[in-house]
Amino acid sequence: MLPLRCKISGKGTEKEELMKFKKSLPYLLPSLAGLSVFYLIPLLLSSYYALINNIGSKKFVGLQNFINTVQNPMFQKGLFNTAVFMMISIPALIFIALLIALLLKRMPRGQGVLMAIMMFPIIIPSGVTAHFWKSIFDVNGLINKTLYSFELPIINFAGSGWAILIPIIIYLWKNTGFAAVIFCAGMKRVPMEYYEHANCAGASPWQQFRHITWTYLAPTTFIVSILSIINSFKIFKELYILFGNYPPDHLYMLQHYLNNQFFSLNMQKLTAASYVLIIGVGIVIFVLFCWQKKLSDTFATLELGGHIPKLQTKRSQFISYLPAAMIALVVLLPLLLTVSSSFMSSHEVVNRYTTEVTAFNDSDLARNDLHFANIGFYPNNPTLEQYQSLLFDHPAYWRFYRNSILVTLPILLGQCIISCLAAYAFERMQWKYKEVLFFGYLAIMMMPLQVLLVPNYLVADFLHLRDSYASIILPGIFNPLGVFWIRQHLKGFPRECIEAAESSGASEWKVFRCIVLPNLKPAVISLFVLTFAEYWNVIDQAVVLIKSIHKQPLSVHLGSMLSTEPGLFFAGACLYLIPACLVFFIGKNHLIDSS
Repeated sequence: MLPLRCKISGKGTEKEELMKFKKSLPYLLPSLAGLSVFYLIPLLLSSYYALINNIGSKKFVGLQNFINTVQNPMFQKGLFNTAVFMMISIPALIFIALLIALLLKRMPRGQGVLMAIMMFPIIIPSGVTAHFWKSIFDVNGLINKTLYSFELPIINFAGSGWAILIPIIIYLWKNTGFAAVIFCAGMKRVPMEYYEHANCAGASPWQQFRHITWTYLAPTTFIVSILSIINSFKIFKELYILFGNYPPDHLYMLQHYLNNQFFSLNMQKLTAASYVLIIGVGIVIFVLFCWQKKLSDTFATLELGGHIPKLQTKRSQFISYLPAAMIALVVLLPLLLTVSSSFMSSHEVVNRYTTEVTAFNDSDLARNDLHFANIGFYPNNPTLEQYQSLLFDHPAYWRFYRNSILVTLPILLGQCIISCLAAYAFERMQWKYKEVLFFGYLAIMMMPLQVLLVPNYLVADFLHLRDSYASIILPGIFNPLGVFWIRQHLKGFPRECIEAAESSGASEWKVFRCIVLPNLKPAVISLFVLTFAEYWNVIDQAVVLIKSIHKQPLSVHLGSMLSTEPGLFFAGACLYLIPACLVFFIGKNHLIDSS
């Protein structure tokens, strides 16, 4: 692909660039205006709240709010728990994802199937698998049941120092597969000549990985690290469903602190904490960028001498497929339990998972009056009772279902249209500051959701959109992720096709509509899948911006069903999963190819 930025060699070239800029500007303006209104401008203006004592007197207090925030015990607790969680989970994710990517690379067949299975958790709404994690970590869960079977003391995980393992395990289950697919795609881009040279030099598989694969994967590792940091802040969804706004001390995260400030409308603490978080995440991203640049630079001076000993290894297909089967089972286990339990009667569900010993579960393992969950993948008497009850006796469920559709569908359509137009403008216009502008898109994209909720809240309040779906839909349409995603695919588009169309007299709109847009189908479909996964599972924005319970999406209502209607939860979760499965299986091939 020819570089889009050319050197200005004369006045004619300047006029040509200006003309292309003017032609491309209308395609960029909708996205730029939306990004400015819903993200950039309110985020900058929110700094005002961090510098005054309260909204009433509006007395300037300088950095006092920041000092008070850093000294706040709840902020410190949330910061500590979040830091511990991220320092354990993110390196663990990168390590496990690398191992799985190496396994995928060695598999002669079945790569696509395993990739699809591993990526499936990113599309599953958090509420669908909530009961599975509850039945594992609860006081009567599988872990304590196993400990008691071996006459070991049981543990109250949520209230103990081991509680941090709950979000770590859920995070790894949900995000490791996607990271592994990205690593696998990065490994495929490593030129085979390097490995051939290493083989001639007698390098062992470990030495080839250390000196070639790992070094060459530095940019990919940087991308995975950024996505891992962003996704680590999204663990709040699962924690909210399982423990609500005020979880046990060891599970209290920064997201809980920020959300609780939203509910109390303490804009001073909220904005101060948000800017502290922005600074912290920015430092981490800068360190990661410097690390990957340094590691990438070492590749140019890489030498593999003949002194490296040759180590012959021969692996059987069994060694590759056995771990693959185990990985697939672990990934699908929560889904299998949810689906199988949906065919149990409400009575059987309650008696299987209750903590109380009853006449119907007294044969199960119990400790004094504590009944351990009887996790099973086959109902005693399969029935459609849960589904019949939801279909005919619970109209409120379908109202929440409709709410989810009303929130998600406009975002899907709007973001795909706006993102295609803006990405095309970034690739077409000849403007020396366009990369600076695009960096602004990237900066907003990498900010944690809890930080972006601050400008979203301020705009919704200013435009009187609070408690309406527009407060979620409008920021969702202008989410910069779509522009970034589509532009990455446009970078490989052959300019010769566009130049040929221009020479035949085609207008800018006709070039976009008839030449560029048809070739963006895989990128648009993959963006559709990722956007659907994000907003069909919307929780944070709904909790903060939608106050009326009857307007909440089903993703929020599932959390209350888990505690108030456990006998109907599984059928409700499975019905909620149907659109997600359809979207995933329609677009999974494009999603894998686009990683």
